[in-house]
Parts: sequence; structure tokens; C-alpha cells
Amino acid sequence: MLHPPSKPVRVLSAIGPGDVVKAHDDWRANVRTVSETSLTFSSQEFEAFQQLGVAFWAVSSHERAAMKVEGENRIENRPRGSASLAGLAYHIAQGRYAFSLLGSARAFGATHAIVDSGTTHWFLLFAFRLCGICVIPNLHNVQWPAGFPPMRAVHRMLRMLDRAFFASCIRLAIAVSAECARQVGWLSGGRARCLEYRAQFGRDDFAALPRPVLDEKVVRVVFAGRVERNKGVFDLLEMCKRLSSDAERRFEFEVCGSGSAFDELKAAVAASGVADRFLLHGKLVRPKLLEVYARAHLVVVPTRSDFCEGLPMVCAEAALAGRPVVTSRVSNALEALAGAVIEARVNDVDDYVRQIREVVRDRDRYAALVEGTTGAAEQFLDSRRGLQAVLEDCLGTVK
Repeated sequence: MLHPPSKPVRVLSAIGPGDVVKAHDDWRANVRTVSETSLTFSSQEFEAFQQLGVAFWAVSSHERAAMKVEGENRIENRPRGSASLAGLAYHIAQGRYAFSLLGSARAFGATHAIVDSGTTHWFLLFAFRLCGICVIPNLHNVQWPAGFPPMRAVHRMLRMLDRAFFASCIRLAIAVSAECARQVGWLSGGRARCLEYRAQFGRDDFAALPRPVLDEKVVRVVFAGRVERNKGVFDLLEMCKRLSSDAERRFEFEVCGSGSAFDELKAAVAASGVADRFLLHGKLVRPKLLEVYARAHLVVVPTRSDFCEGLPMVCAEAALAGRPVVTSRVSNALEALAGAVIEARVNDVDDYVRQIREVVRDRDRYAALVEGTTGAAEQFLDSRRGLQAVLEDCLGTVK
């Protein structure tokens, strides 16, 4: 039993860094955010709370401070202010944010706190449990990249504290991938149940995209996501350089997204000698991104071993677009996209290049991978596997 059945469910939801106030306005107006290709996770939360008749206080860490009140519900952007901090100052800021959330939860009379990974250190949420508030972790990211556990002393200590918290306080969690769920099992010593869900998309958005065929001399490779070094964007540029010597085909790369490494990558591209075949689009709105997918043959997701990926949204988009994915185990997409994915070795540019070359030379294999995207895509169109359904399952059982 997660809490006494006589007590009405009231939820504090720590949603992450997005602008949750604008997201709520869009949801109320039944407007899909054009900058997002998927149905937003926040809109799915709002739908779940509405269906269950649950009062909620949704808090994001977006830098634009804002608050709106709608009946019993509150929707707030509460900046965390720790992005530029390091060392002890960073950890102090994490503590302050955790206890500001606890103060809001207590003032609201929350029975449950749904907390996204990255909100704060997990072990700081011990205080919620001491106050009788049930914490449900929502893992959008793994705690450590698969096969690459933390090595630094401070990170090992944090993992030890988190493990004590999960083992003693968590009985239910939700997560975006099988690897996230496995790590919940390890952290909790097998005591916690973890329900997986998948990002959800509009079926019609991808329906008009043509199936790719390798009947031309140009092969187009796409990356979509944050432009950060640990997302492998500089590895992409190196792949393009090495593939530029291919005499059989011309390989063109298109990078869609923004991030802290965008200007550095732009300068590197200008000096690379392959600027005519490595295109930087920046962040695209949904219709423009779909145009890029429409002319693509492959999607590459070269996440590096120092990034805690959950299940990249681009992997779902690739499957829906009918484009095979080349990625490594640390993206956590190999299980989810079985039959539509090619595995490369982590951090190994040469192996990515080899996998790309091999698949475009084998038309039968490529066609089979394209066919495999149909089955892989269905989970991202099945509302029964979305966040809304999982939250209704979690919270509906304790009303």
C-alpha cells in the first residue's frame, strides 16, 4: 500500500527543465508545441491527472520564473540556478532545490511526489519519505551509462547514497527504457517495481514520409538532438571526414539541433574540408525536421560513454520515419529497436564508419532493417504504452 486509502491523492510533480507553464497553456488550448515532434510528457501528465481527478502542483526548473493557479492546481517554473555551478556549490544548490520542493509538497498536502531524473540528488528525497510523501522516480535517463559505472570517488559515494534511498524508500518507479528499469532494480536491491513507458507521437505526422531506398549515389545520414560533445557530434564530423574518401558514394550528414557545442562544431566544420557535405541546421520545428527525415537513409546516434542517455527521442523518430539507426549500447536503443538498429562499438568512430559502409553496400540487409522499423515504431504510437497510461495505472491503484 503506497499510502492510507482514505487520503485523497495529491501530487507534486517535478517535471524537469522545460517551460511547464507554457506547456500547460498549450495543453489547455489543445495546441501541439511545434518545436516538439512528440506529444510532450507534460501534456501526458496533465491528461492523467485530469482523468483521475487528482490535484497537482507541477514544477519545472525552467529559467523563466512563472506561476499560474488553476483551481486547486498550480503550475510553476522554478529556476534551479545550478547549471553554472561546480563542486560543493553545485551540491549545495541541489540540496536547496530539493528542500524547496519539499516545502511546496508539504504546503500542498501532497501524498505523492513524481520526480524526474536530474531534478536533484535522489538521496535528498529521504526527507519526503520522512514526511509521509511517497516518491515515484521518473527516469528519463540512466544513472550511469550501461557498462560504464562511475569511477570518481564522489560519484561512487553519491551512488551509494542513492542506493540506500532506493532500497529503503522506493517501491515503484517509472522509466523510459529497459536499462533504466534494470538500474532501478539494482539500486533498490530488487525491492522496487519499475514500469516502462515510451514517448508517444502522432501517427499522421510520419505517415506521408516515403520509404528510403539506396538507388542513388548519395547517402544521407541524419543526427537530431542536443549538440553536445558527449552526444558524439564531433565523432559525427570525424565520420563524415573518413567517409568522404569513399569512391562508390557521396555521404552527406545533416545535424539538427542546438546546444552548448554548436558554435564550436560550426567552427570545426568550417575548417574540416567537408563543409559541403556536413550541414548544420540548428533546432528545427516539426515540419522542417520531418523534411530532413524524408530525404535521409540512415540515422546515427553516437552517444558517448560519459552521457547518461535514457532512450533518445531521435531513435523513436527514426523508427517512425522508417530509417534504420546506427548506435551503440549506451543509447539503450538496441532492445527497443530490435530489427531496425545496427550496433557499433561505444566511442569508436572507425566502427561506426565500418557499420555505415557495410549496411549501404548490402541492399538486402538495408531493406530488412527498413522493414524492421515498422514493428519497432508501433510502441511509440500505442497510447497504452505512454506516460499517461502508466501514471493512471500508478496513481489509480491508490485512490
